[in-house]
Amino acid sequence: MPTTFNKLISLIAYDAKLTEQEGDYYLRAKTMPDTISLRNIAEEVAVRLNKNADEVYTILNDAEQVKCDAVSSSYIVSTPTALIRPGASGTVMETELSQAVDRNKIKVYATLSMGSSLREAMQECRLEIFTQPAVVGPLLNGAVAQTRADDGTLATKAPEPGKNIRLTGRNIKIAGTDPSVGVTFTSVEEPSTTVFVPLADITVNEPKQLIFVLPTEVTDGLWRVKVTTQYTSGGHEVKEPRSYELPTTLAVGTAAGQEPGTDEDEEENEGGNQQMG
Repeated sequence: MPTTFNKLISLIAYDAKLTEQEGDYYLRAKTMPDTISLRNIAEEVAVRLNKNADEVYTILNDAEQVKCDAVSSSYIVSTPTALIRPGASGTVMETELSQAVDRNKIKVYATLSMGSSLREAMQECRLEIFTQPAVVGPLLNGAVAQTRADDGTLATKAPEPGKNIRLTGRNIKIAGTDPSVGVTFTSVEEPSTTVFVPLADITVNEPKQLIFVLPTEVTDGLWRVKVTTQYTSGGHEVKEPRSYELPTTLAVGTAAGQEPGTDEDEEENEGGNQQMG
């Protein structure tokens, strides 16, 4: 981990081929391959303050637990980096109001928004833009749970191990005989931990969506998601497999830390997503 951050965000400009406007580009922030953990933060703080890294880590870890205890006790936590609010969702019948809360029906979570220091840092950081050609391989737009509510309607929320998950994108249909073809989950906390989903385990395999049961090995936490396929538009297959990784990490189970989303959040925006060649 570096002891000096450059406070620079690189923006990748992709040509939006499907929009009517000529010369239209959309931007995505390029993220570093490594994720900064609490241990990394402690090491950085220790260098800056000339303190023992283990002692700093213990203090920071305890501070994180205090935040968890406070939010789970109905407090709003306000720090320079984030404002954290407790929340809940779900419905119950009148007859259930006097009974113990059914945790299968009621979900509690926390919503996060930028704190003042983080907002200021994002406003003051330097930006640079790079132009990239249109993507010709598979493209992942998003990932959500794919379940049914009690009334039969489709419900999307944070993915959970053992439940259906839906990946959306372009040209993500899994096809080909190469051993790498499939969906790979890699743990952010432990990069050596990977879980592979082969073609045989994917129940809905289409160019714009993949639906399958999220393996139980993909436990609560943050994961990187990668699709590898030999499929191309028009139903043809290329000789060499192509891969694309979801630009943002996937929060599974309790790691989601936010209110479940909706199908509307996952609709493709042809003017704001990468295109397939």
